[in-house]
Amino acid sequence: MKIKNCLLGIVLLFRLTAVNFVFAGDGIRESVVIGGGSVQVYTKGSGDKTVVMLSGWGTKDPINDFKSLADKLSDKFRVVILEYFGYGTSDITENERTNSNIVNEIRTVLNGLDITPPYILMPHSMSGLYSLYYADKYSDEVEGIIGIDMSLPQKQLERWQGNNFKKLASEELGGANVSIVDQWNKFYDNSKELANVKYPRNLPVLAFLATEQVDSVDDMIKQGDMKTSWVDINKNMISNPKIQNIKVLEGTHYLHREQADKISQISKEFIDKHLIK
Repeated sequence: MKIKNCLLGIVLLFRLTAVNFVFAGDGIRESVVIGGGSVQVYTKGSGDKTVVMLSGWGTKDPINDFKSLADKLSDKFRVVILEYFGYGTSDITENERTNSNIVNEIRTVLNGLDITPPYILMPHSMSGLYSLYYADKYSDEVEGIIGIDMSLPQKQLERWQGNNFKKLASEELGGANVSIVDQWNKFYDNSKELANVKYPRNLPVLAFLATEQVDSVDDMIKQGDMKTSWVDINKNMISNPKIQNIKVLEGTHYLHREQADKISQISKEFIDKHLIK
């Protein structure tokens, strides 16, 4: 079912032109046009808190990838799943996939949909970088981060050290589109930009770590490719242990597919404790 396009007179950092609504089950799938391209957003639930789910690099269909966890969170919160340019059915863009550009696109889309800050960001994998940048640059718009095995700068900077990070072409990345290719090729530089950034002291953070990633980094340490464990890398980000916690869960890097029940339960408890007054 489609509702006619509505023009929104909101300009943040890009020209926002139109939003198309399609009801999908008991959620709403929205197509937002910004800067000449369309971005897909799925929203479900209601409440005083908004959880914004941001996918990992190369995730084929972020809305469906997150949907099981979103369903479990939407009984208490409004949940938003945003598909970056190049993902799902969003358009492809040639705009550089820098921290700044991606974060500004997130802000533009959410504001254009009248989903006002502050937000609880829920990044998976590479989106940890963008969430860290967002919280550092626009602290009044981010009230918490709940990371799912999210990327952190120290891992990339230890692993590649600049001279051995290889930029890849589409054919080396399984035929990925230009947006996803450039996002990968900006991985090291985006990490380097955040090298000295920790979580802001007043920002509640819950970092879920997957045992697969813990073991993978341990293997890299044994091979001499890294020197710091995944748990310690996450500990190094903490500036206020009273409100910033780490939780290791059994599973693969796509932890939310296997541990949706636990992630939902622990996240709700964390939000109740630190973000609801």
